[in-house]
Amino acid sequence: MRYLRWAIRVFLFIWELPQNLLGIGALAYDRAIGFVVQIRFERERLMIETKRRAVSLGLFVFWTRQSNHWIELDERNKNHEWGHSVQSRMLGPLYLLVVGIPSTMRVVYLLAYCKIRGRRWTGYFDGFPENWADRLGKVDR
Repeated sequence: MRYLRWAIRVFLFIWELPQNLLGIGALAYDRAIGFVVQIRFERERLMIETKRRAVSLGLFVFWTRQSNHWIELDERNKNHEWGHSVQSRMLGPLYLLVVGIPSTMRVVYLLAYCKIRGRRWTGYFDGFPENWADRLGKVDR
């Protein structure tokens, strides 16, 4: 039974290979500059609490509870990012196209909105794919 569990983990690592390669790089970078607060293996993922990053890259779920002047974050961010990891499991190699690009575009909009309007955009989690990640992570906003 233990061998089967490891075989499934290896298959899933390969299924999510593009995200996992980016996740390895992001973790190495964050550790090198001292941004990693804590790493725990939970829900079949490496849950990495950082001082600044919130992104889900396959096996690597980076989250932070620290808000900034662009977005209000708290403990719910951990479950939101875990929701993105469920999307990654479902979509495999399509995740970066289907979820990663739209999510990045929402961040670009959020930054532009903040710069132009001088205040936070409160609609970040209202649209695709963020609202889907919230549902999968059972985040109540």
